[in-house]
Amino acid sequence: MSKNTKVKVQLDPFQEWCHKWGRIGTVLALAYMVALPFVVLAYYNCIPSAGQVLNLGSLGILMIYIPVGISEAISYTPIMGSASYLAFITGNIMNLKLPVAVNAMKLSGKQQNTAEGEAVASIAIAVCSVMTIAILTLAALLGAMIAPVFELEAVKTMSNYLVPALFGSMTLGLFASTANGKKVVKNGIMGVVPVLIIVSILSLFVRITSGGSLFGMVGFLILGMLPVAIISSRIMYKKGIIKVVPKEEK
Repeated sequence: MSKNTKVKVQLDPFQEWCHKWGRIGTVLALAYMVALPFVVLAYYNCIPSAGQVLNLGSLGILMIYIPVGISEAISYTPIMGSASYLAFITGNIMNLKLPVAVNAMKLSGKQQNTAEGEAVASIAIAVCSVMTIAILTLAALLGAMIAPVFELEAVKTMSNYLVPALFGSMTLGLFASTANGKKVVKNGIMGVVPVLIIVSILSLFVRITSGGSLFGMVGFLILGMLPVAIISSRIMYKKGIIKVVPKEEK
């Protein structure tokens, strides 16, 4: 095969359909999200100038959310596949859509990066979105009645551990998942140990030197730690620390 030969990836008809309408839906959603503020501002005749929009405050926010957006697209898309379009349009990926998609594929026994797995993930994300809207509608209607519940100390304490609990269970599920139904990854969690060490050292250094935290650098950390996790996992796989073994040997 010559160097100039292009390899075309053969997609399932369902995946092709998802990519086609996912792109169209994304463009329409972006147009709506961007146009709505301008329509409101134009109606009230208070459109700000470019200088007012691109000030130091907004640039600081962009420095946080642009890396976060890029890192989410890089890290989440390989897991959800073509279901990512719906997830990114509806939002709240980290807290809801990603755990729901991963858990749905695990419960159904479907693998990531397959048409079946992406179909299951798409259905799970769609149902999750509908349920979220229904719950938020009820919360808005019954807000005055349920507001005291969220002020309880137990509820406040529980909410601090909700996201770590979701990602902890999701991570363990990923490392325990099968590659083809017959093989599993053994010691896969070792691949993220270098990431934990580096982030812990950086967090401790920032805390000691400035008394601050790495919260505002989350997007940059994800972009920086993704290659670290990939390279460390690859090295450990070559060294035999991380293995792909038959399911019975797990």
